[in-house]
Amino acid sequence: MKLLSLNTHSWVQTQDPSAYAALIADIIESDYDAIALQEVNQLSVNEAVIQPLGYVATQADIPIKENNFAYFLVKALAEKNVHYNWSWVPCHLGYDIYDEGVAVLCKQPIQSVQHIQLSNENDFTSILTRFAMVVETATETLVSIHLSWWKNEGENPFLQEWNRLEEGLSKQMESKRPIFILGDVNNPADVRDEGYDFIIDSKWFDAYQAAEVKSGSATVPPAIDGWADNEVPLRIDYVFSNHDYEVEKYEIKFDGDNLPLVSDHYGVAVIYK
Repeated sequence: MKLLSLNTHSWVQTQDPSAYAALIADIIESDYDAIALQEVNQLSVNEAVIQPLGYVATQADIPIKENNFAYFLVKALAEKNVHYNWSWVPCHLGYDIYDEGVAVLCKQPIQSVQHIQLSNENDFTSILTRFAMVVETATETLVSIHLSWWKNEGENPFLQEWNRLEEGLSKQMESKRPIFILGDVNNPADVRDEGYDFIIDSKWFDAYQAAEVKSGSATVPPAIDGWADNEVPLRIDYVFSNHDYEVEKYEIKFDGDNLPLVSDHYGVAVIYK
């Protein structure tokens, strides 16, 4: 099984569709079974699309609009005769102009979709509002997330969000159904006793740790949005599973060395045996 996770930061740095040519080409070449995307943006003022290609809705409050980034990818791939089913949930207003959300694309037919509110807030104008996108296929559960930072004082939004994610996935977890959680967790893997350790201690398995072959590790360079004071590359984007599956390869993509940059984050590609 081939998976890709990418925080796309879409349209923020450029409105030029050709800037994402490397991403489209890699999806075609790699033939991913599923793709999880975060910071999937669409201009709030754009026109809504009637019956977007391959789309299965989980909410009706904010429709898919003309330049929804996941929809852009699905259309571009379809033009190359590569077809994905997909769903998207908006989380909050981004940069005052975007409907920002998370998405899952998959080759298999989608049997059901749901979104899980992770944050205390459900205010679309607040960047604190977070949702998970959950897609069910015949064989697995695919989850795309974009979580908050760890805080050592006062209310810890990360802990609240992760606990609500597990609550929302309780039926799948009880059934032992394969679950893959992909996305931007905003907690570095090398920081002890915070978010990453909490996830691992909760019996989720990191594909990086299990991989027989590793190509790269860090998923962001220093000093991106949200990490302005950071001075070193970090691994904050992950692929987790609820079982200790064998992982053939973990590979960082779109880092400027292995394929051109397409975002302020790098892609995480994982091949499960």
